[in-house]
Amino acid sequence: MYKNSEINSNYSIVGKKILLGFSGLVLLSFVIVHLLGNLSVFAGQDAINTYAHFLHKNAKILNIGRAFFLVNSIMHVYLSISITLTNRSARQVQYISKNNIRTTFAASTMIISGIVILCFVIFHLSHFTFGLVSPESYGLLDSKQRFDVYTMIVADFSNIYISLIYFFALGCLGLHLSHAFFSVCQTFSIISTKEAINKFIVTSQVLSILITLGYVSIPFSIVFKIIS
Repeated sequence: MYKNSEINSNYSIVGKKILLGFSGLVLLSFVIVHLLGNLSVFAGQDAINTYAHFLHKNAKILNIGRAFFLVNSIMHVYLSISITLTNRSARQVQYISKNNIRTTFAASTMIISGIVILCFVIFHLSHFTFGLVSPESYGLLDSKQRFDVYTMIVADFSNIYISLIYFFALGCLGLHLSHAFFSVCQTFSIISTKEAINKFIVTSQVLSILITLGYVSIPFSIVFKIIS
């Protein structure tokens, strides 16, 4: 029979996994919505500045969203580390060989990529929200007296060092997402058969590739003068 402490520990792990999955879905939704807005840069200066102006007109909602996103990010990383440490401490049998355990590079580096992404979020906010990274291009206004986000994006991503930071961080995001969506589906018991496992693995990988390419396309296009 299981001791009460073991039962409580199991319930605690299940609860943490559910919260981890929920926070992951929230973050994934934000990442997709944010990408769709950012892609308006390809429609030109007026399009991206109109989008940015709409967000700034609703500053209270925007700031609540930012705070909610940041809290979710911190909670997501904390839960990931907590669950991993709990699982490691619960192992009472040390395996001589782990060759029979199937895993992927993305799965085994989830915590590392997650911490990199969290650090990148803080850097990104410092860059485009608070203007601490490239203050000379922050706060510019266009001919309609709106924040000239277009000029700021082009000027900042023309700096190869800034673009390289984004390329690296977005690579980590893609790596993280390639396993994350599949993991969330497992947590909520959406996957029940071997065929479903393969389908969701492919879906998770395709989704991560599309999101990563979408984000990377912006600094890439500026570095190679497609957008200027």
